Amino acid sequence: MPQFESEAEKQAKQFVEKLKQKFIDAENGQQFTFLLVGKTGVGKSSTINTLIGKEIAPVGDYEPTTMEIQNYQCNMNGVEIIVTDTPGLCDELEEAGNDYKYLEMMRKKVNKIDSMWFVTRLDDTRVSTDEKKGIKLISEGFKAKIWEQAIIVFTFADNLSREKYPIALEKRTELIRKEIAKYAGVAIANNVPAVAVTNSNIFTPDGNKWLGELFTQVYRRLSEEGIAPFLMSTVDRIKTPEKEIVEKIKEVAGEIVGVPSSSLPTKPSYDQDIELTRQQVELIQNKTLSTLANTLVYAGTGALIGSVAGPVGAAIGGGVGGALGIMASIFSW
Repeated sequence: MPQFESEAEKQAKQFVEKLKQKFIDAENGQQFTFLLVGKTGVGKSSTINTLIGKEIAPVGDYEPTTMEIQNYQCNMNGVEIIVTDTPGLCDELEEAGNDYKYLEMMRKKVNKIDSMWFVTRLDDTRVSTDEKKGIKLISEGFKAKIWEQAIIVFTFADNLSREKYPIALEKRTELIRKEIAKYAGVAIANNVPAVAVTNSNIFTPDGNKWLGELFTQVYRRLSEEGIAPFLMSTVDRIKTPEKEIVEKIKEVAGEIVGVPSSSLPTKPSYDQDIELTRQQVELIQNKTLSTLANTLVYAGTGALIGSVAGPVGAAIGGGVGGALGIMASIFSW
């Protein structure tokens, strides 16, 4: 007897074809742009390098001397990654009177922004005057919509004890969002996610690995155009959890909680895996569905996508096949 596809199966195949084409487009020269905003020396370069998996932005302790825009770029799996840093924007400089001239220069130099980071130290107790100025300028220069693709990145999380860490993360997030709300409104500001990182350890003081969370929150805030290039540039390092080891992961994480940050293992290397938890996998799945396949409404469609994407990825091979393979793993979870 002939076999007929269900409506859900047809939609799953359409979704995979659409996704495949986006990966092909990404491999054929698409760009992905990060805009970094924050004081000099807060760890912007180290954090972006760890996420990308390559030293794209130079790391060094230096004092800001001028308000300028610095672009760094590299090619990852056929995707051109551009990191635009804004030294001086949140720093106290004699050139402060040239703020709006600086913004005009930025608008001319930055063609598009796929992901914006507002980077600040978690162990600071207040939002500095210069950081407030930076939030104001970015909001006025790129309008409130810029915050819809933004995340707050808190660095130096390992400077806090396990007990103080969650309180600091909550309070600092609240303070930054209040500043954003002045220009973007409360609804937009309260949706800007915050991620705590430490560039000297792979774990934050609560015992969780921060790189997977950073990846997930960046992914969640991307426009539809940014999803494929971002995934293509990092696909070699993404690791989805095996179902049978989830409990072991939880057990190990539980053992780590309470260990002083100074004794947590290994300094992050630029080639470390981006390990995703089950919750992070589900967030990525939901983001992908909401932006690429709003018509997929049937129960079980996610598993069908995985069953289609896996064989397609294996048949194609290369970067596109690898990206489809990751999506198969995510949707088959």
